[in-house]
Amino acid sequence: MIHHHLLRTAVAQAVLLALHGAAQAQTGTADNTAPAPTAAAAPSLRQVDVVDSTAGAAATPARRAQASSRLGLSVLETPRAVSVIDGALLEQQMATTERDVLRNASGVSSRSEYYGSYSQFAIRGLWANNINNYLRDGAKFAHLLDPPLFNIDRVEVIKGPAALEFGQVAPGGLINYVSKRPQAEPLRTVKIGAGSHGWRSAEFDLTGPLNTDGTLRYRLDGGASRGGSFVDGNTPRKQGVAGSLEWQITPDTVWRAQAETQSHEGVSTVGLAVPDPKNPRSADMLPVGRFYGEPWLNTDGHLRFYSTELQHRFANGLEGRVHLSRNETFRNVNLPSPFGPLTNGKVARGYWLAPGQDYTSDTALAELRAKVQTGAVQHQLLAGLDWRVNKGVYGARTTGNLGTIDLYNPIAGRVPPVASTGVTRLSTDARNTGLFVQDRLTLGDFGLLLGLRHDRFKDIYTTPVTDLSKTQPSAALTWQPRPGSMVYASHARSFQANSGTLVWGAQSAPPSEGKQLEVGWKQEWLDQRLMTTVSAFDLEFTNAPANDPAHPGYSVLTARQRIKGIELELQGRITPGWTVTANASFHDPKVLADTTAGANVGNRVALATRRNASLWTQYRLPQLPGLWVGGGLVHQGDKFIANDNKWRLPGYTVVDLAVGYQFAGGVRLQANLKNAGNRRYYLDGTTNAAGFGAVVPGTPRSLQVSLDYTF
Repeated sequence: MIHHHLLRTAVAQAVLLALHGAAQAQTGTADNTAPAPTAAAAPSLRQVDVVDSTAGAAATPARRAQASSRLGLSVLETPRAVSVIDGALLEQQMATTERDVLRNASGVSSRSEYYGSYSQFAIRGLWANNINNYLRDGAKFAHLLDPPLFNIDRVEVIKGPAALEFGQVAPGGLINYVSKRPQAEPLRTVKIGAGSHGWRSAEFDLTGPLNTDGTLRYRLDGGASRGGSFVDGNTPRKQGVAGSLEWQITPDTVWRAQAETQSHEGVSTVGLAVPDPKNPRSADMLPVGRFYGEPWLNTDGHLRFYSTELQHRFANGLEGRVHLSRNETFRNVNLPSPFGPLTNGKVARGYWLAPGQDYTSDTALAELRAKVQTGAVQHQLLAGLDWRVNKGVYGARTTGNLGTIDLYNPIAGRVPPVASTGVTRLSTDARNTGLFVQDRLTLGDFGLLLGLRHDRFKDIYTTPVTDLSKTQPSAALTWQPRPGSMVYASHARSFQANSGTLVWGAQSAPPSEGKQLEVGWKQEWLDQRLMTTVSAFDLEFTNAPANDPAHPGYSVLTARQRIKGIELELQGRITPGWTVTANASFHDPKVLADTTAGANVGNRVALATRRNASLWTQYRLPQLPGLWVGGGLVHQGDKFIANDNKWRLPGYTVVDLAVGYQFAGGVRLQANLKNAGNRRYYLDGTTNAAGFGAVVPGTPRSLQVSLDYTF
């Protein structure tokens, strides 16, 4: 249920701006020629979703404004690398996890796996912070569970530091999940799926108008799944539902609201024990689904998300937007601790219990956009304010010993502890307020984007209290030599508060900082059906905390990392029946400084890969209308578990295949064979001084079949 204070605020917004819009209409001052503050430039604020068009600009994301662009820029106009992963592509790939989604973005690699609960990612070699680097509909979102894909229209990945738009962030980039929106045309879809490892799935999606003129629209969707894990004894369950309303109050005013809930539960998986700790591939001798934990070590989570947004176009081309959202996550986390060492064929185990984790994140955003002409220069102006509060509470935590288990014949059965005896309650209370301005100046084919943002961050939980202010500039130059082509150079900065981190003398640590220089070329081809992006960047992360070797429990801010790289992307439609999405990344992530002077200098940054690539293509057979075939591959390079580069996890390449048929009457059948070559590969691993204790295998060959009906 939507919280009462959000609902009251949303209704008040709608009433006030409805009255304002009516007054504008009566006095004839509304400017109906100004572009609407949404993706489609049209006389109204109504959104148009393109499902499977073969016509020109609709077949490429370059012409669609990003939900994460506060200036309302399209991908082509944005002077930084941006990946857009749309719902049609995810349908073709039958994506069920976040890893399935983000395989399609250059510069993104799987970083680590949180015991089967969710994945963590690196963008341009640096961790995408779970609290600050994820967005939902362009606003900050706490990423503590695998997000529900049934209500996602597309995913946008913004590369590099983006403090100007979003305040404190880790400098690698941001991931923005864009929700499905109500449509003016009725559409109803139901889908069922089944597959390997006991996977079962069902989804529905309903949308359309609620009145005769189509100004009040709704969307209701949901899904549930069971199974799909290849790990013995683990049958994960997910279910959720989402609803949204959109009201076109006047041609210049639109209000929307949505609510979403999701739950997830499953046994916490720890991966495979490694017989030879110096060789992670020695785990190949074990069955891929072997389980070394205990069934009572499970994790369950519940996510609730609410948002309301009001957009209005005033006279003289001025546009305004107010956004409010609330993200609530509750988790009970019960984990097997890392393995090791292996002794006489026995694996030592422990456990970590942290039930009662409760996080809330409230976000408010208000902004104004305008277009102004001064002589031959056109200005696209933005001014705004955002505010965010994060609160987190931990229940009592405890650790214990599970005893050893046989490497080759693991038998669970350890009795769970009666009660927790750990730390009673830990919490966090952080507030961030930001003021920002931007000006995009255009003169002929040339553009200059200037921006400035000031942030105030305070975390009252820490001792001493973390209280800091930061002002960040950004700038970019663009040149459009011809329509559908842009060359750019940009400089961006970011900061991330080291909340709760102390340096010797009990002083709060200053924030870590990122800065990046990027140059790139974006080009549309084949009558705007295909788009390519080439970008080169130099990204530096400084002032990062590391353990103080002279003072245990304290940190030093000597850690410094630098990532240079080139990223390539291609997306669109080569012929009316042939689509392709491809990307490749080549990075050089180096440690410039670490805790001890000279230590690890020149080594590769922990969990960063040098090379990543992916390809997906779909071809519709003209001889058999309705039939299509598809396939692709994912390559992720090797990575070191720590900055000392002692223990390396091998890279991998996985091939997927798909086939589908669109019957008359709205029925569609599809089958996907994932990891068609049954490649044995590892996503993550834990290490100690002796080497690997455990590795987390990727999914073996699996078949998934879905049937959906649209009416």
